[in-house]
Amino acid sequence: MAASVRVLVLVVVVVSGVTRAFVDEAVDVLKLGVEIGEEVLQSWDVIGKQFNSTGGVELPIIKRRERIVLARLADVSKSIQRLELEVERNGAVAMLLAKASNRGARLELRLHELGDLLSRVTSADRQMREYVRLQRELERTTLQDFAEWCVSHDPGALPGLLERVHSLIAPPYKHLLGGGGILHMILSDLQEEHPDLCELQLSSHQLIYDMYNTISLTEIKGYAMMQFSWMLLRIYGKGNFTQEASLTRQRYSERTSRTAAAARSALAMAKRDLYRCDPQQHKEGETYAEVTRLLQGYIENEVNMNSDQTCKENCAFYTLAEQHSCYDEKMFCSQQPKCKGRIISCQYIDSDMWICKASKNSIRRYEWIEYENGRTLGKVGSCMRGTTKVDSWWRWLFWHCSYCMCICDEAGPNSHRYFSLWDTTSDVKNNKVITGLRLVKYGRVFHLQISEGTLGERGSITPSGWVPIQKFDITDAGVKEGVDYHTLTYERRAIDLDELDSPSGHVLTGVRFRMIGAHLHFEIRSTPFNYTTGRLSPDRSQWISNDNTDGADTKPRVRLDLYKPDLPTRSLSPLPVDSQHDQYIEFTHSDFDADAAQSTVPFIDIQPLEPSKGSALLSGAGIIHRGARGSGGFIATKLFTYDYSRHVKAELPPNSFEDTEADLPPLNTF
Repeated sequence: MAASVRVLVLVVVVVSGVTRAFVDEAVDVLKLGVEIGEEVLQSWDVIGKQFNSTGGVELPIIKRRERIVLARLADVSKSIQRLELEVERNGAVAMLLAKASNRGARLELRLHELGDLLSRVTSADRQMREYVRLQRELERTTLQDFAEWCVSHDPGALPGLLERVHSLIAPPYKHLLGGGGILHMILSDLQEEHPDLCELQLSSHQLIYDMYNTISLTEIKGYAMMQFSWMLLRIYGKGNFTQEASLTRQRYSERTSRTAAAARSALAMAKRDLYRCDPQQHKEGETYAEVTRLLQGYIENEVNMNSDQTCKENCAFYTLAEQHSCYDEKMFCSQQPKCKGRIISCQYIDSDMWICKASKNSIRRYEWIEYENGRTLGKVGSCMRGTTKVDSWWRWLFWHCSYCMCICDEAGPNSHRYFSLWDTTSDVKNNKVITGLRLVKYGRVFHLQISEGTLGERGSITPSGWVPIQKFDITDAGVKEGVDYHTLTYERRAIDLDELDSPSGHVLTGVRFRMIGAHLHFEIRSTPFNYTTGRLSPDRSQWISNDNTDGADTKPRVRLDLYKPDLPTRSLSPLPVDSQHDQYIEFTHSDFDADAAQSTVPFIDIQPLEPSKGSALLSGAGIIHRGARGSGGFIATKLFTYDYSRHVKAELPPNSFEDTEADLPPLNTF
């Protein structure tokens, strides 16, 4: 991972007590800024009025006002702290800190500086909370010293820290940091492929938005500390400070407006897609699954592929055949599982060979094959069951009964080639949306599975977990091919690769496969919602798809070809996304030389894709292919996080500071 990204995550961790590193909490920060601004105004109003001290214990007016202001400050702190208490710590972020790289030094330095500044503001906020908690035990000079630091002109004081943070986000001289400041530098770095974002399950859009979220809440905390410091200094008779408070609000408004503009600009360009990369170790049934025995290498003698049991033709003649019989029980046909389906595309390689048969419980037929001419199919090595010598023969001197290398298309108990066509939707009636997606295999059938969460106000999500899949077997009563499931065959083995997103103001609430011609086709369901209230409008849901085909007249769908595809689990380097929207790929057999054509590729990536542990709002999804030349690759899912850029705006505090000096005690009195 780039050093700059590592430090970016370090900044997030440093201020992890400030805000969740996820999109849904950031919108609460905007709302909180307005609420605290109103609280500040009300507090100014309180200290400007005469107190009725006739009831209860008689206290000096200064001490009485001090306690009321600190009580108000405590309420503000609790509002901020409620956001902190809801934070679910992200262990994946800490994991990234252990990784290092030598590039991105320019950005890394600025991220280090930003992290240091934010941590110092956070430290001051914690100290303020402690003072509020112990206010009855503290001397007035302690509170006064802290208040003076919060409004001091010293560069190391709170106002200076906030200005330095702002200069990194919206630099006064843009050419010094480039473009729109540090957010644009981060964006530029993240636009490259970062497998760590796959591991962390955050899109670039989310990570950029998290930085804006963190900075916005830091500004709010700084603003609250400064305003209440002016109030305390006014109570202590150090001055009126009405104008100073107004200037503080004005400067806060300027900074937040410029920060919001920088964030909107970066977010508009940030990628919102998210997918899983290769795991550290591939594990069948855990990280991937296979379509089995769809098209598989199969050795058969031509004498068994015609009803007359003749050898008058050659291997290439048998483009579509079947095994009619086993000519002689002493021959190889009796020593291997019969191809009970169609035999396709036979070819002649050499007359004689040594075959290493796979174990009886394997989905493979052969581990490897070695011909007398030296050609090998698969990875030749030891053979647990011992090799079998297989020789072609001559019949009546002029007929050569050749062993052919063919492809077997055999649907049966050992073939997992079925895809569910059932809709997979969130519980929209209870205001739930999709929060995660994965492909899973149950029995012989592949399903789309979702996780869901309850949508709340302003894009917040309460995760509910993974929704159990609707399981069935193709042999169940009432289950019909073409209605409930699709069977892959030699002629119908294409799957469309599309990346689908919802219209603005809609969220993801459903996914499904359906058939368009011979292609397995992916669709999403999109539902409009009210951003402020979080309420869905289920009756206005719509299914969205890209119905283009490879036979279209204008711009036909393009096939993604696999070149000599080996097993993707053998790849020595991570497999990147190599597909594009509006393509398709066909399931096929693995390469003859690399694997004796014993496996069906691509494999299916079954890793769960759940951004931000189910708390991110999603707008779209897709089916993609990760692969490279010489690899079969993986069919995988992709998600698109919701575009929050249009909701980013500076929520400015109210502006109504009035001069109430006549109601205050004389200056310099206690």
